[in-house]
Amino acid sequence: MAVKIFAVILLLLIMEITFLSTKEPVTLEIKHPKLNFSDITFENLDAFLFTPEGLRGELKSSKTLIYKDHDELYDIYAILYFSDHNDTLKAKKAHYKGNILHLTDDITYRSNNTFLLKSDDLVYNIDTEVAVSQTPFLLEQNGSKATGNHLVYDAIKREVKAEDVVFTIEEEDQ
Repeated sequence: MAVKIFAVILLLLIMEITFLSTKEPVTLEIKHPKLNFSDITFENLDAFLFTPEGLRGELKSSKTLIYKDHDELYDIYAILYFSDHNDTLKAKKAHYKGNILHLTDDITYRSNNTFLLKSDDLVYNIDTEVAVSQTPFLLEQNGSKATGNHLVYDAIKREVKAEDVVFTIEEEDQ
């Protein structure tokens, strides 16, 4: 679910920054339900998502390329602000096409400083809300660690399936 929110925020931020990059104020009347922007490049993008409740998210990337059929982002750092915690996502590269967000190279997802996921390849289907990593991964939560070679996370069912898993659980001294 959090990755889906990041994907939606990412698209909204890219669209928002496109309009904010003009020097003069522009009034835009949308007469078509879909607008297609293509062949746009942003260097050192720092975009924010504001809602009536205030700042909701922030996205930074060293380079963002928007094409007609897909988007690419490099050196991504995204923060999603909640009332009681923040979620962060870092990756070297993201490829977004249709309903698929593909993150690669040094991916780190942290939620509320209690949950951590690290991998080098993660594919997230926005429609089904399923994330799949077919490379070695590390999960950490409250001092416990799990490593494995294949991970499937279903955000709707809140189910994690993994293969070749090794668990390490830390116990507190009494």
